[in-house]
Amino acid sequence: MKKKSENWKVKRMIIALVIVAVVIVAIKFILFPPVKEIPTTGKYQIASEDYWVTEDNEDPYSKNGGYRQLQVRKWYPIDCAEEKPVVVASHGSCGTIDNNGSLYRELASHGYTVLAVAHPGQAASVKYENGKSCGPSGEFLKEMGALKPEEDLEKAYKVFHKWMEIRTDDLNAVMDDWVEKEGATHFISEGHSLGGSAAYAMARIRDDVIGCIALESPFMYDIKGVEDGNFVFDDSDYDVPLLSIYSDASYPHLREWGQYGNNAKFLDSSNPLYTNIHYENIGHMGLCDLSLASPVIAAILDGGFQKARAKDRLTKLNEDCLAWVSDLCAR
Repeated sequence: MKKKSENWKVKRMIIALVIVAVVIVAIKFILFPPVKEIPTTGKYQIASEDYWVTEDNEDPYSKNGGYRQLQVRKWYPIDCAEEKPVVVASHGSCGTIDNNGSLYRELASHGYTVLAVAHPGQAASVKYENGKSCGPSGEFLKEMGALKPEEDLEKAYKVFHKWMEIRTDDLNAVMDDWVEKEGATHFISEGHSLGGSAAYAMARIRDDVIGCIALESPFMYDIKGVEDGNFVFDDSDYDVPLLSIYSDASYPHLREWGQYGNNAKFLDSSNPLYTNIHYENIGHMGLCDLSLASPVIAAILDGGFQKARAKDRLTKLNEDCLAWVSDLCAR
């Protein structure tokens, strides 16, 4: 009897483990259903490789000190002799190095090199050269959670300034490293959300940035202070073309939300350097590949599922970005 009892306990344990395994697989399937990559349309085969850039600055999110190291994923066309601008991509808050991976692949298939940067402390995951990894900084998560631009403008301005300093230092380091190793070139800055704010900033900062693509991003770098209960902007015109893309998450509110003051101004501008596109029936995460990789997580972050198919919307986004970049290079 004792042996039968022990055998039954073993069977119960095995059944429990099987049930747990099935539940884990089911949850993973629900959160990350199998999806096919959006096919590229260019004539070039593409490849990718990771490398690392170490800054001269200490990492503001590191508890142990030390210089800040950036993971960079290079997407590039194989056997391409064309000389084209290099696209430098910056992810959103708690985004990933493949934030808009389908766009990077599409651009690479048409002859463009894309350098996607993972920002330590502000990324969902960063892998270092020594093989170690880290997630988002607790300090950064607290800053995000406490941010209320409509209630405390002074605090928001300080946080915006800090984030822009970190991001622009990162992107400058990557661009300077590329110029040093590959020679002089032209860059197109690109980013989603906070990354797009940094992309706008690079168009202000560097003479070798000839254009900028921002996917639903406030002109955060242009906020220079607070006065009489309002953000004060550098609202002078940009001297390079800008492509600003919006979803339903922000487009109806550009004239209401203080941090989007320059977005509203440039939206209404007749300046031919500004191109604005609004995609309907999607939220903020519909402008990055998370909406394709995990519709459930994207829906949670956006407060509801997209009304448009992620694959269709991202394909259209990639088409519009490629057309704009091609037009920019033809000027």
